[in-house]
Amino acid sequence: MKAKAVRLSDPLLRGVELLQRREALDASAATRKLLHMGLERYVAQLYREGELTLREVAALLELPLREAMNRLERLGASGNVTSAQSLRALALDPGDSD
Repeated sequence: MKAKAVRLSDPLLRGVELLQRREALDASAATRKLLHMGLERYVAQLYREGELTLREVAALLELPLREAMNRLERLGASGNVTSAQSLRALALDPGDSD
Protein backbone atom coordinates (compact mmCIF):
# COMPACT_ATOMS: atom_id res chain seq x y z
CA MET A 1 0.00 0.00 0.00
CA LYS A 2 1.29 3.47 -0.88
CA ALA A 3 0.66 6.78 0.87
CA LYS A 4 -1.08 9.51 -1.12
CA ALA A 5 -1.86 13.00 0.16
CA VAL A 6 -5.24 14.32 -1.00
CA ARG A 7 -7.32 17.37 -0.26
CA LEU A 8 -10.90 16.63 0.72
CA SER A 9 -13.80 19.01 0.35
CA ASP A 10 -15.87 19.66 3.47
CA PRO A 11 -18.71 17.34 2.34
CA LEU A 12 -16.24 14.50 1.68
CA LEU A 13 -14.54 15.09 5.01
CA ARG A 14 -17.92 14.94 6.76
CA GLY A 15 -18.60 11.65 4.96
CA VAL A 16 -15.29 10.23 6.20
CA GLU A 17 -16.09 11.40 9.74
CA LEU A 18 -19.56 9.86 9.56
CA LEU A 19 -18.10 6.51 8.51
CA GLN A 20 -15.49 6.75 11.27
CA ARG A 21 -18.18 7.20 13.91
CA ARG A 22 -20.62 4.63 12.56
CA GLU A 23 -18.08 1.86 11.97
CA ALA A 24 -15.41 2.74 14.55
CA LEU A 25 -12.70 3.24 11.92
CA ASP A 26 -9.72 5.54 11.88
CA ALA A 27 -9.60 8.30 9.27
CA SER A 28 -7.34 6.37 6.90
CA ALA A 29 -9.47 3.21 6.97
CA ALA A 30 -12.68 5.22 6.50
CA THR A 31 -11.18 7.11 3.54
CA ARG A 32 -9.95 3.88 1.94
CA LYS A 33 -13.37 2.28 2.39
CA LEU A 34 -15.16 5.21 0.76
CA LEU A 35 -12.65 5.27 -2.11
CA HIS A 36 -13.13 1.56 -2.66
CA MET A 37 -16.91 1.97 -2.68
CA GLY A 38 -16.52 4.71 -5.30
CA LEU A 39 -14.16 2.55 -7.36
CA GLU A 40 -16.69 -0.30 -7.33
CA ARG A 41 -19.45 1.98 -8.59
CA TYR A 42 -17.17 3.48 -11.25
CA VAL A 43 -16.00 0.15 -12.66
CA ALA A 44 -19.60 -1.15 -12.57
CA GLN A 45 -20.63 1.84 -14.69
CA LEU A 46 -17.78 1.23 -17.15
CA TYR A 47 -18.65 -2.47 -17.31
CA ARG A 48 -22.33 -1.65 -17.94
CA GLU A 49 -21.25 0.64 -20.79
CA GLY A 50 -19.03 -2.06 -22.29
CA GLU A 51 -15.83 -0.15 -21.54
CA LEU A 52 -14.39 -2.84 -19.23
CA THR A 53 -14.45 -6.62 -19.42
CA LEU A 54 -15.29 -8.82 -16.47
CA ARG A 55 -11.64 -9.81 -16.28
CA GLU A 56 -10.59 -6.14 -16.09
CA VAL A 57 -13.16 -5.46 -13.37
CA ALA A 58 -11.91 -8.45 -11.38
CA ALA A 59 -8.31 -7.26 -11.72
CA LEU A 60 -9.12 -3.69 -10.67
CA LEU A 61 -11.08 -4.87 -7.64
CA GLU A 62 -8.59 -7.68 -6.90
CA LEU A 63 -11.38 -10.29 -6.86
CA PRO A 64 -11.83 -13.73 -8.40
CA LEU A 65 -14.04 -13.65 -11.51
CA ARG A 66 -17.05 -15.21 -9.75
CA GLU A 67 -16.90 -12.68 -6.90
CA ALA A 68 -16.52 -9.83 -9.42
CA MET A 69 -19.67 -11.07 -11.19
CA ASN A 70 -21.54 -11.16 -7.87
CA ARG A 71 -20.33 -7.68 -6.95
CA LEU A 72 -21.37 -6.27 -10.33
CA GLU A 73 -24.80 -7.86 -9.97
CA ARG A 74 -25.24 -6.27 -6.53
CA LEU A 75 -24.30 -2.94 -8.12
CA GLY A 76 -26.93 -3.37 -10.84
CA ALA A 77 -24.54 -4.29 -13.65
CA SER A 78 -25.26 -7.98 -14.11
CA GLY A 79 -24.03 -8.15 -17.70
CA ASN A 80 -22.98 -6.12 -20.68
CA VAL A 81 -23.53 -8.73 -23.39
CA THR A 82 -26.80 -8.75 -25.29
CA SER A 83 -28.62 -11.95 -26.18
CA ALA A 84 -27.86 -11.28 -29.87
CA GLN A 85 -24.14 -11.10 -29.07
CA SER A 86 -24.36 -14.35 -27.10
CA LEU A 87 -26.12 -16.13 -29.97
CA ARG A 88 -23.57 -14.81 -32.46
CA ALA A 89 -20.73 -16.04 -30.23
CA LEU A 90 -22.34 -19.47 -29.96
CA ALA A 91 -22.72 -19.64 -33.75
CA LEU A 92 -19.00 -18.92 -34.12
CA ASP A 93 -17.98 -21.52 -31.50
CA PRO A 94 -15.39 -23.80 -33.16
CA GLY A 95 -16.26 -26.52 -30.63
CA ASP A 96 -19.65 -27.02 -32.31
CA SER A 97 -19.32 -30.35 -34.16
CA ASP A 98 -22.67 -30.41 -36.02
